[in-house]
Amino acid sequence: MFNIEWIILRLSVLFLLLGLTFEVEIIVLVLGFIVLHIRLGIITILNDYVHIKKIKSICLFSVKVLSIEVSKYVMEFIL
Repeated sequence: MFNIEWIILRLSVLFLLLGLTFEVEIIVLVLGFIVLHIRLGIITILNDYVHIKKIKSICLFSVKVLSIEVSKYVMEFIL
């Protein structure tokens, strides 16, 4: 009935809005949710609009690697 990505996406936006008014620890959590939100959005777009399996799998793998790299660089920037 509900897709788990839809629920996670909505919860991440809720925590994003709530986290903008709290301390630094919450900001780190919010940045994690931002990366998750972007990743889930790009994965949804790829699943909806890319129909060639090889290209889709390469793009999905690239999204996973890039989300890890972005998370690493954000944590280095904060810490």
